Amino acid sequence: MLLREKTAAVRLAVALAAALVLTGCNGGTVDRHALTNDAATVGSINCESWLLARADARGRLTAFFAREQAEELQIQAANLADALATRPTASGLEARVRAKAHEAGVLSLRLRVLHAHPNDHAVAARLAGQFKQAGNCS
Repeated sequence: MLLREKTAAVRLAVALAAALVLTGCNGGTVDRHALTNDAATVGSINCESWLLARADARGRLTAFFAREQAEELQIQAANLADALATRPTASGLEARVRAKAHEAGVLSLRLRVLHAHPNDHAVAARLAGQFKQAGNCS
């Protein structure tokens, strides 16, 4: 079961990397297309975080692995939050872009908690539910 979850996490990481490349590494003006891609990236990070927290809650990860994976995802979410908070936006999109920046910021904070409490099964279970809901993961 753990191998299956790791494989799914790797697939999500590859999809996330591809999404970041396709969005131009968070540069330039945010138009509708870029906002759609950035929203998908936030969703992907949430779903990968859900898989990580769920495995952690079930005691299937070492503290080191949980901490390192949470940190990597937290950095990605924080960078996206920063970019979306400051990039210029196309006309009429600023509120939606800034809302997505806030969502990425909340994701980053949740991952910081997971990083600080690896192998705390209760914390991981609570966060798993939040990641799943935020990312509309299945």
